[in-house]
Amino acid sequence: MSRPSRALARRALAALLLALAPGGLAAPVAAAVPSVLPPALEPAGTGGLPALDRALAKLSTHRRLLVIAAHPDDEDGAALVAVAEGMGGEAAYLSLSRGEGGQNLIGEEKGAGLGLLRSEELLAARRLDGARQYFTRAHDFGYTRSLAETLSRWPRAALLADTLRIVARFRPQVIVTVFPDDGRGGHGQHQAAGWVAAEAYRRSREAQGWREAAPAGAARWEAASLWRSGWFDREAAAALFPLGTLDPWSGRSLYQIAGAARSQHRSQDMGRPLDLGPRDGRWIWLAGGSGAPSPDLFAGADTSLAGLAAPAPPALAAEVAPLLAAVEAGARELRAQLRPGAGAELVDGLARLHAGLAEAAALLAASADPGAAAARALVEEKVAVAGEALAVAAGLALDATSAREELLAGAEVPLAVTLWNAGSEPVGVERIELATEGFALSAAPAPIAGREVAPGELARFELSLALPADAGPTRPYFLRRPLAGDLYDWEAVPEQVRGEPFEPPPVAARLYLRIAGRPVVLEREVVHRALDQAVGEVRRPLRIVPLLEVAAEPFVVLLPLPARPAGSVSVRLRSHAEAPLAGTLRARSDCPDAAEVARPFAIADPAGEIALELPLAACPGSERAVWRRAAQVGGSEYAEALPLAALPHVRPRPWPQPAEVAVHAFPLALPAGLGRVGYVVGALDRVPEALAAVGIPVERLAARDLEAADLSVYDAIVVGPRAYETEPALARANPRLLDYVRRGGLLVVQYQQYPFVEGAFAPLPLAIARPHDRVTDEASPVRLLEPEHPVFTTPNRLGPADWEGWVQERGLYLARTFDPGFRPLLALQDPGEPEQQGALLVARVGEGTYVYTGLALFRQLPAGVPGAVRLFANLLALGERAEAP
Repeated sequence: MSRPSRALARRALAALLLALAPGGLAAPVAAAVPSVLPPALEPAGTGGLPALDRALAKLSTHRRLLVIAAHPDDEDGAALVAVAEGMGGEAAYLSLSRGEGGQNLIGEEKGAGLGLLRSEELLAARRLDGARQYFTRAHDFGYTRSLAETLSRWPRAALLADTLRIVARFRPQVIVTVFPDDGRGGHGQHQAAGWVAAEAYRRSREAQGWREAAPAGAARWEAASLWRSGWFDREAAAALFPLGTLDPWSGRSLYQIAGAARSQHRSQDMGRPLDLGPRDGRWIWLAGGSGAPSPDLFAGADTSLAGLAAPAPPALAAEVAPLLAAVEAGARELRAQLRPGAGAELVDGLARLHAGLAEAAALLAASADPGAAAARALVEEKVAVAGEALAVAAGLALDATSAREELLAGAEVPLAVTLWNAGSEPVGVERIELATEGFALSAAPAPIAGREVAPGELARFELSLALPADAGPTRPYFLRRPLAGDLYDWEAVPEQVRGEPFEPPPVAARLYLRIAGRPVVLEREVVHRALDQAVGEVRRPLRIVPLLEVAAEPFVVLLPLPARPAGSVSVRLRSHAEAPLAGTLRARSDCPDAAEVARPFAIADPAGEIALELPLAACPGSERAVWRRAAQVGGSEYAEALPLAALPHVRPRPWPQPAEVAVHAFPLALPAGLGRVGYVVGALDRVPEALAAVGIPVERLAARDLEAADLSVYDAIVVGPRAYETEPALARANPRLLDYVRRGGLLVVQYQQYPFVEGAFAPLPLAIARPHDRVTDEASPVRLLEPEHPVFTTPNRLGPADWEGWVQERGLYLARTFDPGFRPLLALQDPGEPEQQGALLVARVGEGTYVYTGLALFRQLPAGVPGAVRLFANLLALGERAEAP
């Protein structure tokens, strides 16, 4: 068969495939592809000229860059904004972890909840810099000192497979590693990110190496080059990109956009100034590309739109490339014509671009070659972009809303889909579908087809969503099963969702339209839309909720012996039913001698709440017991709460919390005569609750107390972790606190960061190294420098058991140097590291006592670590002693 005949045959087959496929090539691409249209939690609109400009920029080039690092706040924002905004390409950030082991400066989320918050902070940043976001299974278990230690907990094979999955899905030409894989990267997890980036690049270029390491079914993609962020090797030759370039639509420079994106990491105290002036992004060449250092980050890569066809067989690529080249030329021409009021004039040109891309995709679809499939996926992304651009130019705005935010399984939910045609030509609505995540509709909405929406018309389509009776509650896909070591368990997660930030939304409306003769699909998440009289329109994501939520508070109960061998816990039951609800609440323990506790309950009000107190007992012969609560309603059992991890700058996400309570019973003596203890709350600080739970009379000190109250009434004052950053009044009141100490008071300051040192807030000089000293092995040996010091003897004599069972780390921000007036009491040491003596310092100041401790007590007390509670009680006893400590 001649070449023209083969081409005709392929076109005929492609046309047949398009005719058979519902929606044809207009069907939307994967959910990970960012849209140029406004997000669903913002008021509906077209996106205007900025959306058109961004779409046309994407249709004018083929540039794809993947940044790889370890944690949510490690991304190279300069690389992301340079490619996604400055070059019109596609950029993505692969964070190995979700940052669960970090700290939280703005809320109480920790662990899984902090991972949710930091994942959403990344998505907030991506909405500003235009990049995509991915993750591996790795769960952040805290600071590590070496690559070997990290890879002992994040298995090499899993880390590499997850990275190659994203390489196969995103198809980057350029991989940028933020960190090297040696000691310069610092944190062992940083080194792991450097290792896996280089290894993924190497495997991508070896067929056998890819087969050995990539997930089953992941088609090999060959990255063109490997680079490293220019934060290291400042003198090395580097590729540069001007970040001082102004974005014409916002009037901000790329550097300012990157800074605004970086500032979304609010939980990690990462706000950045948005400075004016010229700046350059900087990247160091490591391998591939043109084979040598280059001033161009994409050196050696074909960045023309025709380059999309390169993975296909040569003959097919040669046939497709001219179509793509014509699209690129047309997109550049249309972009040059952008101006207010020009949208309608661009419709015909955009329709031609859409048709050219669809034809290219059809040719590629007719081939069974894996390379053609890879090329087709790239082209179909451009088809989707062109379709959205066509809708914007035609003046179309889509919205989809529900009168309910919380959806119950088995319920009928009314929805409204509205399409506003603000353009000058009619638009055809061929059909509307509802896309759902994780379940099939009990009954599909009545078909809506053949409707024409006239210019100036607001078309409203009423639909009804019937949820199946077995639809499970909305929860993040990576929290549906327990951790497997330090990895999330993705076994039951669909392949297309693995590595995405979150699963698709519960419900989305999909409109199949015909615009200027072209089939286009627009998709918009269905959200709850309400009016707040104070702030205006408020949009919230939909979520499926259980009939009943069961929440226990607190999660950890401390039973000091012999004073309190039993306690109680408050259990809150929240109903989502539209009628009264009744059942039985049961509590079961893993202690073999503990009897089950059962109590009937009734919630009289629809969607009402009640709270019950349930008794808890210690487990004889054991320091720890776990009680699990479950509410039985009919034949169903409910044993968790799904509160929202929500802060103003991020989208709220359900945070699954099982109704489990750990009971810790241990011997504890409180300081004799201890009266009032003042407490200045710090970041992520639940220490006051733990102290109160064992009978210590804690009073929280507000700003007005610090600045004006009589501090002499307190037997001790405790400053929480990082409180000198989170409580502005503390710095102003520091002279009063030091005067309180000099007059005989006891001040215990938990770990602080560099502002504490820079402000010289301690009564005697001390310094914290950069990077700060820490002891990360929570089981590392502890040496008492003065074993008979009251800190270790009064009123609790501490022994080796008191240093067991600590969580995540021993201490952080330890003092490196300190005045001789401070007495170091502890020596801590990570394996293979120098001994640290700045974890617990005690000084006599005037008539009183001052303590600085970098021990991670803010983690230990809320976790119920008995030895940490006993140590804290001893610290508070220092105020009783008149002699020098």
